[in-house]
Amino acid sequence: MDIKEKIIEYISNESYSKKSASELALSLNVDAYEFKDFVKALNELEEKGITYTTSRGYIHLASKIDVYLGKIKAVKKYYAICELNDGSNVTIYNENLSNAYLNDIVRVHVSKNDTAEVMDIINHSLWQVVALFKNHEFVVNEKNFPYDIKVKKEKERFHLVDGHLVLLKVKRYEGMTLHCVVSKILGHKNDPGMDILTSIIRSNVPYEFDDILLKETDKVVSEKEKTLDDDIKNRKDFTNDLIVTIDGLDAKDLDDAISLKINDNGNYLLSVHIADVSHYVTYNSIIDKEAFTRGTSIYLADRVIPMLPHVLSNGICSLNKNEIRLTMSCIMEIDEIGHVVDYEITPSFIKVNQRLDYEDVNNLFDNKPTRLTYDKSLKEMLFLMKRLSSILSKKMIEEGYIQLNIDEAKLILDSKTNKVIDIKKRESGVAEKLIENFMILANETVASHVFYLQLPFIYRVHEKISKEKLSFLSTSLKELNVNINTKSNYLSAKQIQEVLNNVKNTPVEFVVNNMTLRSMSKAYYSVNNVGHFGLGSECYTHFTSPIRRYPDLIVHRFLKKYLVDNNYKDETEFLVLASENSSVTERKAISLEREVEGIKKAEYMSNFIGCIYEGIITGVLDFGVFVLLNNTVEGLMRFETIPGAYSYNMNYFSKQFKIGQKIMVKVMSTNINNGEVNFAFVKKTKYNNNGGKKK
Repeated sequence: MDIKEKIIEYISNESYSKKSASELALSLNVDAYEFKDFVKALNELEEKGITYTTSRGYIHLASKIDVYLGKIKAVKKYYAICELNDGSNVTIYNENLSNAYLNDIVRVHVSKNDTAEVMDIINHSLWQVVALFKNHEFVVNEKNFPYDIKVKKEKERFHLVDGHLVLLKVKRYEGMTLHCVVSKILGHKNDPGMDILTSIIRSNVPYEFDDILLKETDKVVSEKEKTLDDDIKNRKDFTNDLIVTIDGLDAKDLDDAISLKINDNGNYLLSVHIADVSHYVTYNSIIDKEAFTRGTSIYLADRVIPMLPHVLSNGICSLNKNEIRLTMSCIMEIDEIGHVVDYEITPSFIKVNQRLDYEDVNNLFDNKPTRLTYDKSLKEMLFLMKRLSSILSKKMIEEGYIQLNIDEAKLILDSKTNKVIDIKKRESGVAEKLIENFMILANETVASHVFYLQLPFIYRVHEKISKEKLSFLSTSLKELNVNINTKSNYLSAKQIQEVLNNVKNTPVEFVVNNMTLRSMSKAYYSVNNVGHFGLGSECYTHFTSPIRRYPDLIVHRFLKKYLVDNNYKDETEFLVLASENSSVTERKAISLEREVEGIKKAEYMSNFIGCIYEGIITGVLDFGVFVLLNNTVEGLMRFETIPGAYSYNMNYFSKQFKIGQKIMVKVMSTNINNGEVNFAFVKKTKYNNNGGKKK
């Protein structure tokens, strides 16, 4: 037992009350030679939030006196939400925040009613701020931003004019005042894309590559291009196969390619070829360290923030047409009911014959005019793929794959102004489903291979619905007259799919699908394989997108480590770190993508102030309801906008409006910076079908 374990065991005892460091050392028989290590251990335990030392120097087990470390996850008008290090959330009212702000690491004392008070701020997260220069002042347009800004005067370095957006660097905190200096001028507030750049900087994700890294990347690419002939010698050659990529028309980072044929025994032979990014991005190189920090590429309305520099992501790693590319291939023999009966995972090289896109392939399947010309062999292979995909879909559903019908927005931007000119629902056809099914199968095959070898690996896991969320889902669905059996406190994927099937093509279909999605836990990365509930998969990983996801890059490295190098050195510690980091960076990316989408939707709806739409209620609060329009825009309709509302108690309205109910609303206002759309209630009139009508 090491010194930390001894300390924890001793102070965890029910009979322990309080001791100073020297008294505790004496009780644990720490001699003079060990005292330095003892103090170091105490400091480390306090940094992790396991122990807490009072102002009088007495040491306690932190949880025993309701003291925890946490992170401020959300800041509202009157309170903040803090996520504690045990995963639970507490509310902190403004008067108890002690100047803490979003993403700050804090030490809090928790009361019995799940409210808390900040004792001290361990780490401020805000060290740069985007501000608008206006009337010789710096204005921060962030919702509930609590600080005053004080900027050191710059005489000649910057020539600021009204409307400039500037990046301020925070030099120090002084109560509720941030002392800053101007770091650089970002541009004018009306410049195209400035709204999104502001969100990117606010999110604190890295969005530029420094010159040193770019030069190193160019050097790596140049060297690897020279050694290509040698590099392909020990790889399997698939250049004689008919291989295609199928992606969005504007995609540039093409990391997966596919091929399909029928074996002599009548089975399908599906080849999934994935860009071998690990050949170019070696472990612990500066490119690898940057990719680790970013964790993922981020896809925003007007740009992509890539995980890797473009010379890799869009260049030598991208599986471009008629180019020899290094790959990792998963070759699967599949029987007539969709089972993989044999497989091979191997380093390889390929040459893509055709660069196809989803829209055109869907047109081919629907017997509509196509942009490209498809010869007989290509057409036959694509229709064979369609047939196999259908077989896989049937098998996946039987095994518990949950088919959620959730509308996603496709923002159409003006190429010059970057403003949204239309919002459409993103369509997904047979071609998209085909690629999804093939990638899922490859991911499962790779994961199962390593799992049954019982070797350390990184998995993509998704846990079943928790008892608490299942209970909430059940209660919410009952209000829609949709009943689920929760007696066993467990709902299988097949039971969930049955519920979704029962509401298909009904007025509440979208709401039930959305409720179900929100009740599910978030998928994440882990070294512990607990399966993937949403996919109905016992064993799953991410193998198919190493250009844009760091876990996939790790998977490739470890496949080569085990299969090619026969290296079985235990690197579980690194895999745990990489799993946790990748899960965090993924959540940050999703948060930024949603924030930007919200801003652009609010920008679009600002053109329709006064217009009337029909929507569906997606949430009911004490003071209003959230309403979703057919164009995927969601906004808040406050009860106070109902004529004569002040004659009633607000609770009256919360009982009158139900989730899933259709309602007419008028666009009252928008807050573009915060991505908010505000509606007003409209009594049903002749405007009962089409949205966008002026009253």
